[in-house]
Amino acid sequence: MTKRVPNLSEDDRNRLNRLRWFALKSHLAPRRDVERACLVLSAQAETSIEYLATFFFRALDEYATRELAIYRPGARHPSEDEIWLLRLMASWQSDERTAGSALIAWRVRLEGRRWLRFLAETLAHRL
Repeated sequence: MTKRVPNLSEDDRNRLNRLRWFALKSHLAPRRDVERACLVLSAQAETSIEYLATFFFRALDEYATRELAIYRPGARHPSEDEIWLLRLMASWQSDERTAGSALIAWRVRLEGRRWLRFLAETLAHRL
């Protein structure tokens, strides 16, 4: 049985590659407390998208139910986790909060869901 590879639009491919770069860069950034970072981010009117994405991917690393497969930028096919990530961003961008929360609950441990909802929604609206 062959795995079906989803056809991504050009916009989705560009968005995915941008997210891949952010994920890669987040591994190089110093570790910070996710809760403290979220509190600081919520108080700031303008935060760079790179800073925000760093904490989003750091929080995913810390609270995901398992290690997520994020490929290198430019990889031809998306992983299942990357498809989940695109769906997550799309749900928040279209203000489908219930769908976004359900996607978070599917891959994130209970103690990190609040922070990941905040970070995902904020990141999605900044992309």
